[in-house]
Amino acid sequence: MIEPPKWSTNGANIMAPDQLATVRDHLDRVGPIAVLWWHYYGSRAPTPLAFGDFEVFMEFLGTEPQEGDAVDVWAFPSYDSPCIAEGKIPNALGQVPEGGAY
Repeated sequence: MIEPPKWSTNGANIMAPDQLATVRDHLDRVGPIAVLWWHYYGSRAPTPLAFGDFEVFMEFLGTEPQEGDAVDVWAFPSYDSPCIAEGKIPNALGQVPEGGAY
């Protein structure tokens, strides 16, 4: 039998204030962001997106990804730039999955 995934508050949470502040700061000072939305146990490739407005990005986070989905954020265009924010969508308890299939 496969053991269900463990969820905890220790993992990267894209909704954490420091992650969101980094994204907001980049959008305000530098410009657009590129996003890869990884679907938790989704059996498909990640969905690429781009945003130029923080409120639109927040609307996306609040309506599209499901609990456990992962979101990676880069400067756009990303040409070998490091990821500026990353984390998973938390459940109602603020927990994210430890591991997962993406």
